[in-house]
Amino acid sequence: MVRLQFLGRTGTVIDDLLNDFLAETAEILAEAGGALVAWEADPADRAQLDAIFRLVHTIKGSSGFLALPRVTALSHAAEDALDQVRRGNHPANAALVTGVLGIIDRLNIVCAALGKDGVEPAGDDSDVIAALAEQDSTTETGYDVAGVPLRRDDDLEAELQSWRSIRVPLPLLDSVMTGVTDIVLARNEFARMLRDSGASPTVIASFDRLSDSIAGMRQSVSQMRMQRIDKLFAPLPRIVRDLAQDMSKKIVFQTSGGEVELDREMMENIRDPLIHIVRNAIDHGIEALEDRVAAGKDITATISVSARQSGNQIEIEIRDDGRGMSPDVLVAKAIASRAITAAEARTLSVKDKLELVFRPGFSTAAKITEVSGRGVGMDIVKANVEKIGGVVELRNDEGRGLTILLRVPMTLTIISGLMVRAAGQYFAIPRGAVREILLESGDTVRIDRVGGGELATVRGEQYPLLRLEKVLGRETSDDDDVDDRALVIVRPGQGQSYALSVAAIHDHEELVIKPAAPMIMATGLYAGTTLPDNGRPVLLLDVQGLVAAAAIDATETGRNHDQMAAAEAQANAARNAAQLLLFRDTNCRVRGVRLSVIERVEEVPASALFESAGRVQVQIGDEIFPVHTANLPEAEGSLKLLRLFDGQSVLCYPIAEVIDIVRLPDAVQPSAAPGLIAGVVLVSGEPVELIDPFWLMAQYAVLDAEAALNQPLCRLANDHDGWGGNFLAPILRSAGYRVVSDKDVVEEAPDVLLCLTDDGASCAHVGDEIPVIRLRSAIAAAGPDDETVYRYDRQALLDALARRIGGGRA
Repeated sequence: MVRLQFLGRTGTVIDDLLNDFLAETAEILAEAGGALVAWEADPADRAQLDAIFRLVHTIKGSSGFLALPRVTALSHAAEDALDQVRRGNHPANAALVTGVLGIIDRLNIVCAALGKDGVEPAGDDSDVIAALAEQDSTTETGYDVAGVPLRRDDDLEAELQSWRSIRVPLPLLDSVMTGVTDIVLARNEFARMLRDSGASPTVIASFDRLSDSIAGMRQSVSQMRMQRIDKLFAPLPRIVRDLAQDMSKKIVFQTSGGEVELDREMMENIRDPLIHIVRNAIDHGIEALEDRVAAGKDITATISVSARQSGNQIEIEIRDDGRGMSPDVLVAKAIASRAITAAEARTLSVKDKLELVFRPGFSTAAKITEVSGRGVGMDIVKANVEKIGGVVELRNDEGRGLTILLRVPMTLTIISGLMVRAAGQYFAIPRGAVREILLESGDTVRIDRVGGGELATVRGEQYPLLRLEKVLGRETSDDDDVDDRALVIVRPGQGQSYALSVAAIHDHEELVIKPAAPMIMATGLYAGTTLPDNGRPVLLLDVQGLVAAAAIDATETGRNHDQMAAAEAQANAARNAAQLLLFRDTNCRVRGVRLSVIERVEEVPASALFESAGRVQVQIGDEIFPVHTANLPEAEGSLKLLRLFDGQSVLCYPIAEVIDIVRLPDAVQPSAAPGLIAGVVLVSGEPVELIDPFWLMAQYAVLDAEAALNQPLCRLANDHDGWGGNFLAPILRSAGYRVVSDKDVVEEAPDVLLCLTDDGASCAHVGDEIPVIRLRSAIAAAGPDDETVYRYDRQALLDALARRIGGGRA
């Protein structure tokens, strides 16, 4: 074991210096993992590469100072690989990113052991270092990129800045924050007293200087406990990347709102629930590639995590475009697991059915995996969020995706607020959500009644109008002046705006926000409570909750008719654009077929395919379909089949894998003759063969029921021994004829009579108007004038039918 040595001191106890190193390294590794995944998506982002290099370089410098050889060697290997990319000697590819991520994983393991035991664990890291070095050796030596320094001054500055910090216990920060809060409340009260007393300008000017100092101190102390929420998001891209690769899913991960700040301790409490929700979205929510193709979705799924501040609350939204949740399936699972009874299930609303996922031990997984399926999941997520005063909301769109909203308090905080009056009471609005303040009776404002609501037009821009009294369920006060009502243009979130009508605007103040009573917070209309300088408690409005309570569309597209029309036209154009399903054929060729002719992608066992009548067919459930292949699969296992559907019949086309869904290029080089390949197109600069579904379906066409009614009718006469029904009828039906026997009662006159006896006299009673074909049992004809047909001469029989009545497929 390697013993740590600190400036002449020896020992195995972790001291403050090592604590600082481990805390800083944990943050750096989490940030580096997310940055690497982002850089992999955009290798041309030089700034991102430089940032990752500096992070790894900081770990190397700190570990060298603390004499940690394993950490130093690992970080040096990663630093060297990234430096080769900076020099232009190595390409930025997925293999290199995977190698560096492997180094980061090993560093996490080593640092975890270091934090537990106080000494760097013994071990050999040559495997991950060699794996990364192998990526370097596969590329020829390049050249130095002109103008790119190999070691930048800001690298050293960043390293030095990382040491200029101290660690403070959270209880001490809580105490300081509480003290600052009391100072702010005292300042507000003192400001009210000065206004009422008519103090001299000199006293007021001194108070203003004191107030500015308190505001600066308040901001600094608040920032001590606060941390940008992008620190919480940092490990998510790596989690999505690795899990998506393990499950063979294509996923784009997006984050927004990283600049929002949250209490550090609160962030730690929601880290695990957030990771669990994202993993659930990948495992349960996002469908397999074949299922997304069948549902007409883009083959690349999207998971987005966003954050926004709403008063004293932070809203974290996790959205995916997967299958969503089926309330009926959840109920069936709950009944099967005896979580509820069938009688209880009948009384549940849709919301209650969805919230079954929060029952302890409930799981929707079909089988237990490393990711999920053990019944320990959303109930723990909800319990952990509610433990810190938050709530979990589900917004389900079955078949299109699921949104999970976490509302958590920021803890005690101070914000700039706008005081407004409505229904004779004062309320506060977060100043950051206020875009503009106007008089409702102003020249630039027009109020129109549209349907059951109101629309405010401000300088040509339209906003849905909410009257605060109506949203809160209160009556307007008699003391309010109708002509002096104010409009507050509120922007609660990205892409949303609305006009809020209030009786009057009071003032701007620095407000100390605390959580309100649970019953008040449960309404969704309020984000907390505050005590302004008049000493009366005031509720802070939740500007996002007001929109939800009023059930209005406050989005930009919902407000602007021109934007709505443009968005609808764009959506229609996207829907009408022909899409191409790219796949790898069983012969490893990349081919494509129009997505519109694909019913879905089936995965069946190879044993489900069988050969019959010279053609390969497949049994799927209780149905049998033709398969476009000449031979049965030789290997065991499963096989993917494209189900082509023309509105009446199904044809299965075997493939190796689905690649992507792209727009069908306009330029198609057609084939010289009809066949399986209709032509060739270029997709991303590569030639792709287009499958001709028209030609394919024509090869396997079968007659439908309506066409069968027009088939010629053959009656079998004198079929005493059953030979006609057992041997002849199947041949005739496959050739396109209908067949009845003497025993069948059919009002329709037959088109031809097949006489199954050598004695033709027995068929003479039918009449001359119906053609008769006589079948003999002997191979040789009786003479040159013998017009009978040998009953086992298939072609002669079909030719005779064609001459006499036509029809069929003879």
